[in-house]
Amino acid sequence: MEVADKELIKLCKRKNREGFDLLFQKYERYIYKICYFYASSKDDSLDLVQEIYMKIFKSLDSFDEDKALLPWIKRITINTCINFLKKNNKGVISLNESTVPEEDPLELKLVSSENTEQQILYQDTKKVVENSIRELPYEIRMAIILRHIKGYSYKAISDLMSCPEGTVKTYIHRGRNLLKKSLIKKGIWEV
Repeated sequence: MEVADKELIKLCKRKNREGFDLLFQKYERYIYKICYFYASSKDDSLDLVQEIYMKIFKSLDSFDEDKALLPWIKRITINTCINFLKKNNKGVISLNESTVPEEDPLELKLVSSENTEQQILYQDTKKVVENSIRELPYEIRMAIILRHIKGYSYKAISDLMSCPEGTVKTYIHRGRNLLKKSLIKKGIWEV
């Protein structure tokens, strides 16, 4: 049974157990995917999901029912994940597009008709680029990943990182320059 967000919020504000269960069922996969993207471990992701639901339930009373629920949940989720990274001094975000590990499709397991040498070169280059990104200072690394890998706008990154847009642009500019220097040094980028 699909329940509209406004009805879910009303049920939850009345401390209705069914409302909480429905809210959890509706958004658990979405929240877990975001948590896994940041934590890259099943256990940490599950812990984060639990922490996020506690925050959602505690602050539901102050939520404005006229606003969309999903962006509010996403903001709580991402802020909690960023705080997790800072607190645990991990500062690592998965660079993979797929955020939840899944079984490789059968096509990827079969022998490819593409040139094996090119595939190996591509994989090696990808690893060098990923390692170069991981070597960046924390704030710069976050801005680069959010902008160029995840496709967030400057404004969205500014909101997530709690800093002015100009600072985000500076982080990204510095990050690009540091990456370029690193890749030139490692022989990946030709001048």
